[in-house]
Amino acid sequence: MELKWLEDYLALAEYHSFSKAAEARFVTQPAFGRRIKALENWLGVELVDRQQYPTTLTPLGREFVEEASQWVEQFYNSRAQLRERQSTTKRVVFVSQHSLSGSFFPKWSKPLQTLVGDVCLRVNAGNLHDILDTLLSGQGDFLLCYHSPEIFPQLEQDDILNLQVGVDQLIPVSAADQNGHPIHAPVPGARLKLLAYPQESFFGRLLQRDCFSRISPAMQFNIVCENALVEGLKAMALAANGVAWLPARMIEQELQQGSLVSIHDRLPAIEMKIMLYRKKTPRLIEIEVFWDYFKTQASV
Repeated sequence: MELKWLEDYLALAEYHSFSKAAEARFVTQPAFGRRIKALENWLGVELVDRQQYPTTLTPLGREFVEEASQWVEQFYNSRAQLRERQSTTKRVVFVSQHSLSGSFFPKWSKPLQTLVGDVCLRVNAGNLHDILDTLLSGQGDFLLCYHSPEIFPQLEQDDILNLQVGVDQLIPVSAADQNGHPIHAPVPGARLKLLAYPQESFFGRLLQRDCFSRISPAMQFNIVCENALVEGLKAMALAANGVAWLPARMIEQELQQGSLVSIHDRLPAIEMKIMLYRKKTPRLIEIEVFWDYFKTQASV
């Protein structure tokens, strides 16, 4: 039995829809259905009445919801307790999108250590879906990410505090030729080579919603590479493989040196807020101390 099967089942119990629950769990509906069936096979009982519409749980299925919730909570609590017992060192866990993990934490580390002394700052980088789960399940203390409530409404909850800590832009860039001109740029009648994010990724969804919808249908792209990691597309752009939309904070040096040039005068850019989130009830007193520091910095 896998923990994700229980989490899938709780999502199904919440949304009463295979499609909506699958979307919330960021898996395809067929894969989601197979995981629910695998849970039923492991338990040896039917949890879902597949003869009813909308999705209805069987009587045993309704009884199992509370037990499944307790199992999931107990699992994470037990893991947290084991980790706490492993070391007497206090740890404050930051989870962050890959593209932000290198631009913020180096400048935060020394001030935060000065505030509280002997505390280990753990930084876990990942995709937004995974780090969101980490925060909501209590495994992370702070979540650093780009703001998009339309894509991830789970962060807009009463028990989650938020603070804007910066701004950024997602800008279209190309490698430069020897004269400093973009090697790849829009040309009427020609397909522009594109270094793209997968459509299901955060930046992929953001670009589809706020950027490509604003570009004329006459503009045609030829996707030559897809990569969910910004660093991967940055390397491809530097190697002159095509145009990529990259966070401005991550390419400041390349723009100054001229190895990358912005073409946002020909293609749209996206303004982005950088947000910090935490649960309202802190796990450690140091979390509240850090939050007060972040609030003072945000107001400067």
